[in-house]
Amino acid sequence: MRVDRGGFALHYDVSGRGPQTVVLTHGLGGSGRTWDTLGAALAPAYRVITWDLRAHGRSDAPDRPCTLADLGADLAAVIAAAGGAPVHLLGHSAGGVVAMLVALDEPALVRSLVLVGTASECNARAVAFYGSLAETAERDGGAAVLRRLGTRDETSLPPDGRGFAQVARAIASLGARPLTAELPRIVVPTLVIVGEQDFLGVGGSVIISRRVAGARLEIVPERGHAIFAEDPAGFAGVVRAFLDAQHARG
Repeated sequence: MRVDRGGFALHYDVSGRGPQTVVLTHGLGGSGRTWDTLGAALAPAYRVITWDLRAHGRSDAPDRPCTLADLGADLAAVIAAAGGAPVHLLGHSAGGVVAMLVALDEPALVRSLVLVGTASECNARAVAFYGSLAETAERDGGAAVLRRLGTRDETSLPPDGRGFAQVARAIASLGARPLTAELPRIVVPTLVIVGEQDFLGVGGSVIISRRVAGARLEIVPERGHAIFAEDPAGFAGVVRAFLDAQHARG
């Protein structure tokens, strides 16, 4: 399915038939296919929406600058097109940033949050990392980015190089304009998951868990950034238990 964003379109898929909807957002270099295993685990009880960030997967790559606000608006547009709001939002890495933006800017759309290996701010090292990824994408293309990231997601198409660079620079803007001070405005139930060996560190997840009232933090031993790929069954179990608890509360 496609949703028009004014000159370009975003791709999304729908599975499952549950009474509540879960929207899964991948990180840089991934696609909606990143969530094939998790989606299958959730579909018996939930309606599951997966989508491709702009310049990723089967979504278009607009030839124009991209801001964090644009990425949040993209996700809000997918939710509106797919229906089912308020929804449970799960986002990994950059996708977690996008999920937080929607929770802050469009709170009526959100029932709960699961934030995986993400952060609300960037230090100088992270800003440089995202800037370097953008340069690699512009110079060598999306396939080079995937090689550099060492992605395990072999189902994902390489992102568009120029479009990826715009998205990466939008995430890097957290260095100058962090979301951290805004996080207390998030009032929905929130689960923060991070692998103990995540190459980005666990600090960003700790900060989020301390700023969002009532957030629960799960630091998973012996797991890294792509925790959902390293332990698919264990990850799905943690997410499903959290969602089921929210579902039981109505």
